[in-house]
Amino acid sequence: MNISFERVFEKIRIHFLFHHPFLSVLALSIPTRYETNERSAFQTNGRALSIDTQKLAKYSEEEITYLYAHTLLHIVLKHPHRQKTRDKEIWNLSCDIVCNLVLHDFSDRGKMPLDEILDLDLQNRCVEEVYEILYKDPEKSKSYSQEKRDLDEELSTNQEGIDEATLDSIIVQALSIAKKSAHKYAGLAVEIDTLLTPDIDLHEILKEYLIASFFEKQSTYARPNKRYISQGIYLPGSKKSQELVEVYIALDSSSSVSLEEYQKFLGVVKEVCEGFYEYKITVLPFDREVKEQFIRTFDSFSPIDTASFHIPKSDGGTDFDAVLRYLKKSSEIRSDSLLLLLSDGEFEFVEHLVCETLFVISEKKNLTKFESYGRVIQFNL
Repeated sequence: MNISFERVFEKIRIHFLFHHPFLSVLALSIPTRYETNERSAFQTNGRALSIDTQKLAKYSEEEITYLYAHTLLHIVLKHPHRQKTRDKEIWNLSCDIVCNLVLHDFSDRGKMPLDEILDLDLQNRCVEEVYEILYKDPEKSKSYSQEKRDLDEELSTNQEGIDEATLDSIIVQALSIAKKSAHKYAGLAVEIDTLLTPDIDLHEILKEYLIASFFEKQSTYARPNKRYISQGIYLPGSKKSQELVEVYIALDSSSSVSLEEYQKFLGVVKEVCEGFYEYKITVLPFDREVKEQFIRTFDSFSPIDTASFHIPKSDGGTDFDAVLRYLKKSSEIRSDSLLLLLSDGEFEFVEHLVCETLFVISEKKNLTKFESYGRVIQFNL
């Protein structure tokens, strides 16, 4: 590496230490290599950072400071990890836009180069929301005409780079520092709360919720308490709120859901089906529409065969409204049924819910979006 660049990076790291200590934690902890990158001066796979000094030559020191901060934001926000099955180019563009919007509100962060994109119309959106906008509007994506790509493939466990547990520890440390200066990092607020929220065990909460929903006893004089009838005293007895468990499972199979998440969702479907004696469970896979050809119904007389059960994953966008419209057309659904949604939560919806709904969400940052509509629990992968 050219000695002048070595001094530049020493100065930048000291600058981060005094002005943005959460970036300093990353700059001093993430493995850094100096090598040729295909399309960008800085490049990261989420667990390491590579710098191409030849491509840096066209930038000023202030611009290099900005690009360094921009790339560290990709790491702290786990952008490579969150890509999943999404289109690489559109995802990289979406992540760049979000990083630049976050940095727009920073002070002492260097100067944004002219080849970076700042679209203030996309402020206050997470990267998944920006991706959905660009994915649905290819012309808008093309209008940015960005040539660089600074996100590389996420490292597999046997490749060189910092291990996942250590990385998560560094990210938590960095975000905890940033949270103490929340007034300086308003654009990071949603991500900070998302990545610092503790995990909750899905299976225990799901079990508790379903038991409370379907087996809660209700007082009724239709069944007097037999204990006191012999004394001529009639007190109310109790009955189950429902004799038959009826659950509709909306299964998000869209492109934003990783294959690992989807396989876990299928496992939850199996657990729900195997957890009751009398039940009727209908599985509704969906992306932008309900995949009617893959709808599956199981009950006490036609139980699920867990060994052969599988519903193929799709790769479209996400439209939960399509599920609600489908259910509203159904003559079978009752207001006392339960709709169980298995999703990463990368969507908005406008249709009214048709029955009690339990939102099981795998992405922490999306938990608060649905709290006003029903019970929301974190799906712990």
